[in-house]
Amino acid sequence: MDEFGTTAGVSGDPVPDQLRSLFNHPDNVRVQELPCALPGFGSLAVHFGAGARTVPHQHHNGQHLVFVEGVGVVADEDGVHVVRVGDVVSNPPGAWHWHGATPGAAATHVTFEAPGDFDLDVERRDWDDTYGPDLGT
Repeated sequence: MDEFGTTAGVSGDPVPDQLRSLFNHPDNVRVQELPCALPGFGSLAVHFGAGARTVPHQHHNGQHLVFVEGVGVVADEDGVHVVRVGDVVSNPPGAWHWHGATPGAAATHVTFEAPGDFDLDVERRDWDDTYGPDLGT
């Protein structure tokens, strides 16, 4: 039997304790579990308030992001990329990255990844310097 879910009109739940260290402002982020019948994978909608984003991290098995609302940002080895509704980002296994909302707009993405598969023990690199107030405008 297929399972169905939606991100439309849903604000999600507070970030659980085991994920709080992944975000710069966890109280400005909401998460929503979504159905995922793919073996070994889980799916979440992550609702970022303006200015909220993850800290740099990596996923040993990769991560797939689908932006469904707002204006977001994804940074990787090649720089900082502004993303919008309908954009899909596929992070390969072990790739350094961070993502979230721009300073002036909220964003929501749906993620597909192995649950708990993130490593925060990575370099910050340009995380502090590349997130100016005009990003995404």
